[in-house]
Amino acid sequence: MFKNSFPARLILSPSKTFGEIAAGKTSWAWPLGLYTLSIAFSAFLISYLPAQFLKEAFEGASLPAGRGFLFYLLVSLPGGLLFSFFICAFLSSLAVFLRAGRLSLRLPLAALPAGVCGVLAAAMYASGGFKPAGIAAAAAAAGFAAWPALRDKRRFAAILKAMLSLGAISIISDLAGSAAALAGSVKAYAALEYFFALVSLVWLGKATAAVYDTTMPRAATSAVLAILGSAAFLFLLFNLRLLPEEIFNILVLVS
Repeated sequence: MFKNSFPARLILSPSKTFGEIAAGKTSWAWPLGLYTLSIAFSAFLISYLPAQFLKEAFEGASLPAGRGFLFYLLVSLPGGLLFSFFICAFLSSLAVFLRAGRLSLRLPLAALPAGVCGVLAAAMYASGGFKPAGIAAAAAAAGFAAWPALRDKRRFAAILKAMLSLGAISIISDLAGSAAALAGSVKAYAALEYFFALVSLVWLGKATAAVYDTTMPRAATSAVLAILGSAAFLFLLFNLRLLPEEIFNILVLVS
């Protein structure tokens, strides 16, 4: 019975399940439910684990002192959803751009938004003199991401459902991470987190291939660039002082 459930099919037969999502055969119930449960689990985990454990596992990452599960949950649920919206919008742009023509010729242009955001985020970290350029880049990135999402709402809704459904992998990751934390192994915990992040990226590539009718190499390239570009955009917002430090740290650890 469990084998035929949506989470099991997502894990065991991702391409087929993402094809069903692309065809509009999946409602919002499972994706939203898995997303909410995964965020709740992650918020509980970071509120339970010692601050030093998290700092060692994620190379200096820190959370605001005196905050608990409810605060992390209330920040992560809407914040993670908005971040997922942006990732999917950015992914839509890249998938549409990369699904035709020679990949080797289009790849440099596709990587440009992520590169610009990353460079400006780093420059602003060192000096505040790049703020006008940073704001312009952030606005341009948001516009670049919004265009295909508004143009093809059906595909955007499908890729967003697929993205939220990856909460199933996040739940497995947190369960495995909990076991590593109980064993007191920081290295095992970090390794599991990175491993399941890679699995999620591969599954996101499969979802992109199904939703945008493209090949796996092009879909995977779009997924990688979307994640890198979205992370750079998040850092840019943080360095522009548009995103408070405690919210930024929570989104990095939970989302």
